[in-house]
Amino acid sequence: MVKNIDQFITGILGGFNAKQQRVLSGRFGLKNGAHATLQEIGDELHVTRERVRQIEEQATKKLKEIVRTEAADLITVAETHLAASGDIREDELFLEEVYKKAGFSERAKYFHEKLRFIFMMAGSPLYHKDDDEFRAFWYTDKKAEKKFFDFVADVAEGLRSGDKTKVFKKKEYLAMCPELYSCHLLSIPKTFGTNVFGDFGLKEWAEIEPKTIRDKAYLVLKKQQKPLHFEDIAKSIHKLGIDKKPAHVQTVHNELIKDKRFVLVGRGMYGLQEHGYEPGTVKEVIGKLLKDRGPLSSDDVVRLVNERRFLKENTILLNLQNRKHFKRLDDGTYHIKEA
Repeated sequence: MVKNIDQFITGILGGFNAKQQRVLSGRFGLKNGAHATLQEIGDELHVTRERVRQIEEQATKKLKEIVRTEAADLITVAETHLAASGDIREDELFLEEVYKKAGFSERAKYFHEKLRFIFMMAGSPLYHKDDDEFRAFWYTDKKAEKKFFDFVADVAEGLRSGDKTKVFKKKEYLAMCPELYSCHLLSIPKTFGTNVFGDFGLKEWAEIEPKTIRDKAYLVLKKQQKPLHFEDIAKSIHKLGIDKKPAHVQTVHNELIKDKRFVLVGRGMYGLQEHGYEPGTVKEVIGKLLKDRGPLSSDDVVRLVNERRFLKENTILLNLQNRKHFKRLDDGTYHIKEA
């Protein structure tokens, strides 16, 4: 078993010339953790990018059998752990776990890069590089990789077609995980994300990754579950950690006015339409209530309007006395005046 990873790498690179060692250490970040580009190494060695690529390809081919033989026990530890972990594991998490299981004599600098180098040279376990859709991860075989991709696609489709409220409150996505460990894999696809409140969902959702001031204001009201003054919304965007920079109060107010998701429910107070707050003037809100519920007493009108607005009682009663739109019935209740 490999006990000292630095000594092992020094040993397997010992059979290569200085130029080959520079290419390998630079490309895989073995010296300082930084992965140099073909151009950077080419400029340093005064050769073309293509020549650097050729040197790397030739050296890795030669290393394959050497690493497979000399690090056989370490590779077996990695393969066994990966299989026991469900055949898929996020890159750095997997390397941390293997490093502990392997029982190295000391913690080497940049051990992530060094372990990754060993396994990539051996060709096992298999490695999926970081790309536009997925963070880097390790997998046992192509069958496991396809199963993982299918799982991710199913979860994404389930989230898109489901009820966001249930996703956030009841965490229904957990039911989509066939095994307990599966949900840990959802940190690998870049499709998904977690907001500052720990809510999981699609990054395309404003609740998960708000990009505009409107979306950030929306997330504040979504989490507070109650209307707020536009100044408090602006302060909360920064205070709650949704944005690192303080939001400009007037900018927030302007965006609230423009977006139909937000409803003015009182003087400077805004709520979300999806929370039951309805747009329109006080007269229009009263009219809709009477149309939906039939004749109501003045007390009921005041109570029901204030479930949708933050208004003084006199303001509501004054609108209710508008004889052009409402009439008082013989039993003292009010109803819409017929056209």
